[in-house]
Amino acid sequence: MNSSHKLLNQLTVGFDSKKIKVRVTRMWDAINTNTGDVFALEMVLLDENDNHMVAIVPKNLVQRFRPQLLEGDVYILEKFRVTPRKQSWNVVHNEHNIYFTYTTLVKKLDGRMSSIKFHKFEFIDFNDLSSRCQVFTFLSDVVGRLSKVGPIYEVSKSNGTVKKRDIAITNKSGESINVTLWGTTSNQFDDETILVSDQPLVFVISSVTVKQFRGSYYLSSTTATRVYMNLNISEVADYLNCIDSTAPQTIEVLHPPKTREAIQQLMFKNRKLLSEIYQIMAGVQTEELVYTSKVTILKVDFNSQLYYKACPKCQRKVTLQGSNFVCNACNQNVEYPKLRYMLKVLASDATGSAWFVIFDQEAERIIEHKLSFVLEEFNKEGFSNEIVSSIINKITWKPFVFQIKLNNYNLEQGSNRFTVTRWFHCDFERETNFMLSQIGGTNNQYQHETSSSQIPISTPDDSNQQHFNTLHMNHSSEGSTKITEEGNPHKKICMRSDNEKPINADLHGQIKENVQTEENSKQVPEE
Repeated sequence: MNSSHKLLNQLTVGFDSKKIKVRVTRMWDAINTNTGDVFALEMVLLDENDNHMVAIVPKNLVQRFRPQLLEGDVYILEKFRVTPRKQSWNVVHNEHNIYFTYTTLVKKLDGRMSSIKFHKFEFIDFNDLSSRCQVFTFLSDVVGRLSKVGPIYEVSKSNGTVKKRDIAITNKSGESINVTLWGTTSNQFDDETILVSDQPLVFVISSVTVKQFRGSYYLSSTTATRVYMNLNISEVADYLNCIDSTAPQTIEVLHPPKTREAIQQLMFKNRKLLSEIYQIMAGVQTEELVYTSKVTILKVDFNSQLYYKACPKCQRKVTLQGSNFVCNACNQNVEYPKLRYMLKVLASDATGSAWFVIFDQEAERIIEHKLSFVLEEFNKEGFSNEIVSSIINKITWKPFVFQIKLNNYNLEQGSNRFTVTRWFHCDFERETNFMLSQIGGTNNQYQHETSSSQIPISTPDDSNQQHFNTLHMNHSSEGSTKITEEGNPHKKICMRSDNEKPINADLHGQIKENVQTEENSKQVPEE
């Protein structure tokens, strides 16, 4: 090593004018996934003693330094700043990062003659992945034989559509794990090469997060993820030596998932008004428990907790017993519970209102911010915080389609607080076509939105028998909608107005009642 060059492990926090000789082994754009904006250019640097460290080019200097840097090349860097590593999303284990400044100098060398390796990874065993589940301090590198591959397809997100691909890799013990590749990561390898290859294919996948779905762990790519096929490193060579190359190499081709069009159709599956859902809860026999309802969000409840402490494995609520958190579902102590979104919103349609609870990923998708970020901002200034205010303003008085599943709280205890399993943005054209198809077909549940309609309302009487009254909605000469009742005038009818009140007046009263009910009873439903 040249004495004029420092090694990466010799750097200390502060401005350093000494030179370092390093190879850029990986480089990527750090992207805000909510907006799609590039906020930095990041890379992994490797020196002659096999030390590696992340270097960051801030947004305002990206255009200046991007043309000077190329993945795989060797450089002399000097006049940069050394800082402590980030609190989360670290690609390598090193206590420091390098930051490029206006004065940083970059000199390219002939990397072909350098002793610096081209790659270095920190592979984690499949059996240890559970310790990294939903823990984002450090990202993970994995290696395994490709056993499944799916096509690239598009999924809808709050900020548009994004490409996605599902694959699976298998370790030497025959254990497999699914990997979801997002965005540009999904096309980092060629489909044709995989389909025509008669040789084993060993994949190296860097910088992924570990997540859990329905009790199984899976890996998810990040903007720093790179996918390599049969890379020339010792770990891949060990895999290839363990595989019988003479045996047929089979890779399962996964079926394409539902198309985006099919996913959009879920918006209208089992579409119900809130009044009809209340009828089902009152005892109308049905085999369906999952429904969709088009509602408008009236209130976001930031007064109650936005989260609950959950078991990282099963996602259920943990309880504090003595000094330990315990998951009753898993029957074990939980050392580090996960803080999980529990967003409560009050929403209504033309027939009533209800409280809805939106959990975890669906809540993060509608808010477009991580829970940790929202809590940090809310703790600063509460409702006066600009971020918190923008979250509330962005989703209140906006229409959404909620997919809900009736659970024991609804069916047995009569709770009018529903768990949202999925939500959709309202598509005006699709909603209009759907209503027209319902009006013109045999299902007339949406005819109340025309000038005249009849809505059957289930009304339990004193003997707990189910009866139906018909509410006629007629337009008065002033253009306001009024409601009159036919049938027994002494019966209480759920969510109805007095004879001379417009429907919105009764809805306002019911909203106040629901708000009071929510304040008096705050329980966390088990998923």
